[in-house]
Amino acid sequence: MTMQRLAIYTTAVAACLLVTPTVLALTVAYGQRDMEKAGPGCVGGWLSAHGNTAYFCGDTERLNRQLAAIAQSNLGHSAAKVVLHAGKNSIDDPIEQPLTGFGERAPDRLPIDWSVRRSCPTSDVLRGRCQCNRRSVTVDIWIANDVELDSLSIPPQFTVESGGEIDAFVDRQEINKRHGSEQPGVAPKTRH
Repeated sequence: MTMQRLAIYTTAVAACLLVTPTVLALTVAYGQRDMEKAGPGCVGGWLSAHGNTAYFCGDTERLNRQLAAIAQSNLGHSAAKVVLHAGKNSIDDPIEQPLTGFGERAPDRLPIDWSVRRSCPTSDVLRGRCQCNRRSVTVDIWIANDVELDSLSIPPQFTVESGGEIDAFVDRQEINKRHGSEQPGVAPKTRH
């Protein structure tokens, strides 16, 4: 019995060591064709074995058109959600990432207004297949720059969540107030 367990453990460790580098190697930056396929305003992204993430810049009108297209293409097959974030965001520019560990440098920052992440259910990934109609879609939106909350039109197929930045800020203010570290000249924030 001990030999069987040892054989199973050894096989599992070997499989993990062989699969992990392969899976990591399958994550690549978007090329020009991938950006064109993602749609107007795509400035980069990542492709991997379990899904992909595309980054976009643009205004509310462009974002509204993309949300409508995603809602129509999902046709109820995939889970879809929007996560609203306060402020601006930037990412390491995928195109600037070094392909090897040699000559690494700090990547350029790429400002983005929203991202679209399409990922496969874990059960499909573990089986080695991902059915396109079962992908979950998450659209992260940063309310800043040219994206205006009042003009945002989110189709009913999406669930909407808060990124929590404003709640975290209010909570920090409340903690500071309780500990007597209010900043002079700053009015205390109230939660509605």
